[in-house]
Amino acid sequence: MKKIALAISLLAALTACSSDDTAGGGSTAPPPADEAGNTPQGALELAISQTCTPGSEPRCIPVNGEHVLVAPTAFERAGVDSASGAPPSGESDMITVTLDGDGTRVVSRMTAEATHAGDHSRLVMKVGDHIISSVRVRGELRSEQLQVALPPGAPTEDILEDLNGAGE
Repeated sequence: MKKIALAISLLAALTACSSDDTAGGGSTAPPPADEAGNTPQGALELAISQTCTPGSEPRCIPVNGEHVLVAPTAFERAGVDSASGAPPSGESDMITVTLDGDGTRVVSRMTAEATHAGDHSRLVMKVGDHIISSVRVRGELRSEQLQVALPPGAPTEDILEDLNGAGE
C-alpha cells in the first residue's frame, strides 16, 4: 500500500516539461548563487534502478520495503528551486519539491525511461546521503512540482535544508 501511495504522490502532476538546459560552459562546479541569476539552490538526485534479491550483492539495499540495486555513479542531478514540508501521509512525512527548468527536464526524461524499463525498474531519489524514495513509475512526469512521501524516521528537516541549498 505504501508503494502505491509513493507512486501516486510522485505522479501527481500537470505542468509541461521545460527543455531549458543550463549546464555551464566548461566549469565543473556551479557558479555561486550570487553570481548566477537562476542557479538551482539544491538538487534532487535520481537513478533508474532494478529490484534485487536481498544479499545478492553489496549494492542491493532495502528501500521502502523492497530491495533495489543502487549504483552511486548512476545518479543524475535534477535542480531544485525550492522544497517545503507538506501535510503528512499516514506515518510518513511529505515534502513538496519545486524543480527548476533543468530539473523538470531531467525528471521528465528519467520517468519516461523508467516507465519503459520493465516491471522491476524503480526510480530512486536521493538527497545528500539520504535515499528518500524508490518507486515504480507508471508514466512520464511533466511537472515542475513533486510530492514525495519520505520513509518513516527520515530526517525531514535535514532533507529540506539540503534541497533548499542551506549553508552559505
